[in-house]
This record gives sequence, structure tokens and C-alpha cells, in this order.
Amino acid sequence: MVNWVILAIVIPIAVIDLAIKAYAIYDLIKSFDKRSDANKIGWLIAIAVVNLFGWILYFLFGRLPVEKSEDEESWD
Repeated sequence: MVNWVILAIVIPIAVIDLAIKAYAIYDLIKSFDKRSDANKIGWLIAIAVVNLFGWILYFLFGRLPVEKSEDEESWD
């Protein structure tokens, strides 16, 4: 009985982790042409290998800033 409770907690967390990890890799691939080769490979390894903290670190420190178009208003 206890095993089912543990599985009911672990499986959704694992699915959410894999989904966010996949989105982080997609976001990294989307910006491949703007990064250096070492930076690309390093972030890819961090996202794929470092469990849970890899994609958190990528979203906190690895994402490139969004470029503004000329049509957007500036709030500065």
C-alpha cells in the first residue's frame, strides 16, 4: 500500500521534470545561432545531466535576453 502512495507522488514530479527539461532544451536549441559552441554544449550537458537543478540554473542564468523590436514601446 505504501508503494502506491510513493509512486503517486514520484511519477507526476518526474513527468513535470521531464517536460520542463524538454522545454529548456527546446529554448536552448532555438537560440543556438546566438551562442558560442562551448556555451551551447555546457548548457546542454547541464540541462540533460544535472537532475532537476540543470534546467533551473538554465532558466535563472543561461537564457539570453529578449531582443526588442522597433515597434515596441520602451518603459525606461
